Amino acid sequence: MSFLKAGGFQQGGGEDSDPLDEQNLIVDLVSGLERLPTWKDTAVIIMYDDPDGSYDHVMPPIINTSQTSADALTGDGECGTGPPRLAGHQGRCGYGPRLPFLVISPWSRVNFVDHTLVDQSSVIRFIEDNWSLGRIGDGAFDDLAGPLTGMFDFRHPQARRVFLDRETGVPLRTDDD
Repeated sequence: MSFLKAGGFQQGGGEDSDPLDEQNLIVDLVSGLERLPTWKDTAVIIMYDDPDGSYDHVMPPIINTSQTSADALTGDGECGTGPPRLAGHQGRCGYGPRLPFLVISPWSRVNFVDHTLVDQSSVIRFIEDNWSLGRIGDGAFDDLAGPLTGMFDFRHPQARRVFLDRETGVPLRTDDD
């Protein structure tokens, strides 16, 4: 398990970032991993942390209600009503706008869009479930996180690798070529 955080200029948004630099990072990373013998056991998960002003037209669900002075989603000092679900913790209202969440792997479903509500803590849940580790507990979001299992097909791996042009994103070749 490895985590990689792109440099600011490779994050695809903001003043110091160019989407082409983001594309180059992803293409170079995935192409490099595909060339390794361990690719057959690899999954690359690409997540984003904020929309940089790209607002969504769909309001996300309130996952964990919160009533603090910092809350204002559903009223002054409110984010939903009722008690918080995450061990009574306040200030963890829920999700912001929808963001891209990509899985690239020989085990991922090809050309598939999963409509399961997932977030960054879904990666933690996947690790916990895949290696039977149990939940973090004490109000952590992995208790409520959507599973990533719908994005994978562990019975029928797609071993075909696709190599992209780093400047255009167009496929250069596949294992079939």
